Amino acid sequence: MNKDYTKYKAHQLLSDDYFLESELHPTEKDRLFWQQLQAENAPLAVEIEAARFFLKNIKVSTDSSCLSFGEQKNLWKRIQIANEQYESKKKRISFIKITVGIAASLLLLFAYEWYNIYSNKQEINYEAIIKSIPHTDDPSQNVQLILSENKKLSLEGKETEVEYKKEGSISVNSQSVEVEKEKEEVQSFNQLIVPIGKRSSITFIDGSKIWVNSGSKVIYPAKFTDHNREIFVEGEIYLDIVHDENRPFIVKTKTMEIRDLGTQFNVSAYENEASSDVVLVEGKVEIKAKGLKKSTLNPNQLFLYDNQSNKSSISNVDTKDYVAWKDGYYQFNQQRLNIVLKKLCKYYGIKMNWDEKVNELTCSGKLDLKEDLDEVFNVLQKAAPIEIIKNDEYINIIVKP
Repeated sequence: MNKDYTKYKAHQLLSDDYFLESELHPTEKDRLFWQQLQAENAPLAVEIEAARFFLKNIKVSTDSSCLSFGEQKNLWKRIQIANEQYESKKKRISFIKITVGIAASLLLLFAYEWYNIYSNKQEINYEAIIKSIPHTDDPSQNVQLILSENKKLSLEGKETEVEYKKEGSISVNSQSVEVEKEKEEVQSFNQLIVPIGKRSSITFIDGSKIWVNSGSKVIYPAKFTDHNREIFVEGEIYLDIVHDENRPFIVKTKTMEIRDLGTQFNVSAYENEASSDVVLVEGKVEIKAKGLKKSTLNPNQLFLYDNQSNKSSISNVDTKDYVAWKDGYYQFNQQRLNIVLKKLCKYYGIKMNWDEKVNELTCSGKLDLKEDLDEVFNVLQKAAPIEIIKNDEYINIIVKP
């Protein structure tokens, strides 16, 4: 095909002869052609799947009793106009019969409108979801799993695991939890809140798994839709995604949208941090940051986004320095000490003070997050020439003379 489909929208594909023929009477050549386009162009892949959605799910019914007389009159007027336009087009392939032509006319009439409605419906207001869930302090400081209708589960342990089973049940730390069956007509959301000093993980029905770091929050549908898998994150997560070209996995933060293209990657987007970042371990991701064009990451690359200036940069990194936390430790290789200390403040929920001399130091090694803070400090003092002084409010770090 010599036609350039790169900027096509769903409604344009639905009026394209070759696309319709490929969907109604696909050949191996046709499948490979559209698969290659989807692999090379993520936005087009979304439009193709939207067009396929309408072809598979929109049924033209002869029963119009649910419409008022005025609606029926307006509907058939629009069908007539569309069919006149349809007949005026000279280049039509022979397999489209009269009945299919009428169905296509209806499809073309409403596809663009329905596509916009459908897309807008999926623009989920996560902030409203967060506000709708009453906040209650958990004196146990356990991980909280909040299900639909505000049912809350308190998950004990420093590391917890949540797994969604195919039959609809939920397993928490390998123990089955009774949950009410979700109402199919209403999309409901679950929320996992991980407090300071704890970690958790979620395994979804499709086998995709995310690890959730200390001080993080994840919102996700109780059941993913047939067209995409989308979650919202405040904090830090690591993802190992089972790729499905028909259902992209999308991670949203307040400043970024990350789309997986068969992927293992890390997202750090804490609310009070000056920057957010994405580190790609395997596969490929597409990132759309606020105010910027889309960027694509390759393995061992870091996408850094400045939340204040709305500027970004991409650099090569050792991914283990960014993702080892999911395995219960921090790894540092000639890392600036102030960055290490900031990570510890965030993970353990503590306050530290240090002078500018500390910023000039670097350190290498591993810190076991399963250890208590005193043991971590002992290891840190062996790795760098520092002294750690505790008082009631702060922990002061000074460079040894």
